[in-house]
Amino acid sequence: MPKRTVPPGVGPHNGRELELMLQGDKPMALFGAEPGMDAEDVGDTGFAPFVEEGRILKFTHIDPKTSVEDRRYCLPTEEWRCKLSLLISRMCRNGEAFDIFTSNDLARLEGTLLGYSKEDIEAFIVHAASMKAPNSSTV
Repeated sequence: MPKRTVPPGVGPHNGRELELMLQGDKPMALFGAEPGMDAEDVGDTGFAPFVEEGRILKFTHIDPKTSVEDRRYCLPTEEWRCKLSLLISRMCRNGEAFDIFTSNDLARLEGTLLGYSKEDIEAFIVHAASMKAPNSSTV
């Protein structure tokens, strides 16, 4: 999976999801596990004991076409985030989401579900748009 780039000043949660969730600063985390990947490759190493204790809840879904397993984690009472994320994911896979939402809408929804600030989400959208813009310099 390609890594997402973020603009300077927008702090990604990557590698800090568990810490932020245990502090109560992040309501949900999402990971994609391709066949053959272990938890360290996926990024959700360390979650299992907290899932067993009930401090963090885990929702999984395997896409039958790609065999990619989505692992969604949330704090108790934040289950709605995982459920909505799964619904949006299904709608994106079948194309239905794109009849309703723009790519910016989807970025805002995902960012909000994952616990990013509105400012960080908007900065990410501006950055993503600049990465798609044709290169204005000529060689």
